[in-house]
Amino acid sequence: MNKNLKKIIATMLVCALFSGTAALEAFAAPKYVNITGEPVAVRENPGTSAKFVQQVHYGDQMAYLAEKNDKNGVRWYQIKLSDNKTGWVTSAYAETVDEKNVGRVEVTTKLLNVRSKASLTSDVLGITRIGSQFDYFSVKKDSSDQTWYQIHYGDDQVAWLLGTYCKVVKEINKTDSKTDTKTDTKTDGKQVEITASPVNVRSKASLSGSRLGTSSKGKRYEYLASDTDEKGQLWYKIRYTSDKSGWVLASLSKIVTTDGTSASTTSAKTTTSTTAESTKKQVQITATALNVRSSASISGKILATVKNGKKFNYITSKKDSAGKTWYQIEYKSGKKGWILSDYAKLTGTVADSKTTTTTAKATAKQVRITGEKVNVRDAAGYSGKKLGSVKEGKTFKYLATKKDNQGNTWYQIQYTSTKKGWVLASLSKLVAAETATTTKTTAKTTAKQVEIIESPVNVRASASTGSKKLGTTSEGKKFKYLATKKDAKGKTWYQIQYTSQTKGWILASFCKLV
Repeated sequence: MNKNLKKIIATMLVCALFSGTAALEAFAAPKYVNITGEPVAVRENPGTSAKFVQQVHYGDQMAYLAEKNDKNGVRWYQIKLSDNKTGWVTSAYAETVDEKNVGRVEVTTKLLNVRSKASLTSDVLGITRIGSQFDYFSVKKDSSDQTWYQIHYGDDQVAWLLGTYCKVVKEINKTDSKTDTKTDTKTDGKQVEITASPVNVRSKASLSGSRLGTSSKGKRYEYLASDTDEKGQLWYKIRYTSDKSGWVLASLSKIVTTDGTSASTTSAKTTTSTTAESTKKQVQITATALNVRSSASISGKILATVKNGKKFNYITSKKDSAGKTWYQIEYKSGKKGWILSDYAKLTGTVADSKTTTTTAKATAKQVRITGEKVNVRDAAGYSGKKLGSVKEGKTFKYLATKKDNQGNTWYQIQYTSTKKGWVLASLSKLVAAETATTTKTTAKTTAKQVEIIESPVNVRASASTGSKKLGTTSEGKKFKYLATKKDAKGKTWYQIQYTSQTKGWILASFCKLV
């Protein structure tokens, strides 16, 4: 009897222990499994004798589903693989992670690949579009020193986004480096009036500051201080609520006294002259395609791309830190942006604003690929059969333009001597047939620098699109010119001093000798 009683008590204790463990796991189950071995077998069930499914590798991270001990008492984790498959990995070469996001990123390019790893050579899990936002859980640099953000894609699948085409819109648990101790002794009687709508109010004097809320045109707040961000943009600090301060861009607001008059006669005069000037002048684009940016800087966010011959209302001009002149234009009704004056010219009055043409499209004879790796399809749509893929910088004879049922524009190209195909217009652009030859110059011997005129542009180890990519550079950057070379297809390349110790090659069609 005593022996049986002991067995019952022991059984109850074991049950209670497992019951407690299960309850704990239910409330604090890890979300992900990190692979710590290389390589690690994924099996159909817990145990080394179970059927092999596939291999995973060191650093891989998969969604956690469950855990269980095998017959030898070894702990195994059930994970989610691609294509909705599942499998089990041993805890000897894996660890569980309970992640919390550290911020949020927004996609800034039309189409962006979502990849399985922080590498341009990893598998593409899907495509996301401009404006899409994701919580990110870690940041990583690849071998080319490019930044990647780790996100959860689809049904909690771990994925990566290339930071070049993202911006951080929110950071969590990061203290503001600028403290509230910075004040302006001359704030008495001053207010900040919002001059646009809507305007974001941020936690710090930077576009990377977290958004506290929005304000609308005409609203006024107590003025506290002013500061400039990393791009040289001026910000005003305001008393946003009774217990919270915030920052607004000076370009979207103005300082006034309590009676509503401007606090600076200088700024009032500037506004008057700018308005008068804008009714007289226009800006005409002289480049094949030109980026419109959010600020007078090559680091400003790309708002749109405008084409050769287009005209826009001129608002004002400004010089950046490098001495380059920028024109502010109204590129859409009610929307303003900045363009480099190097690729535009001031023209006559508003009266000829309706004479804009599409000469770039009419005279275009070639399609240049601008995406990293672009699929060629047999029909104008994602449902078209894939004929192959082409690399950035390649050009093809332009045949036609067509829109699919989702409104996406496609260009038909002469893919091979006997085959025609279609590529997405957002991953390519129309160029004049003579564009490839315009980079030739008689001043090669006197040229000292190479200036980048596109963004982003790959820097390669040799004069070939198939060579190793050393990194990327952006519009406006300048490098020491070293040499010129043609590749097997007759394309011209410039050799540059990429870093103090590294030389590289870039396609001449994406830069110019200066």
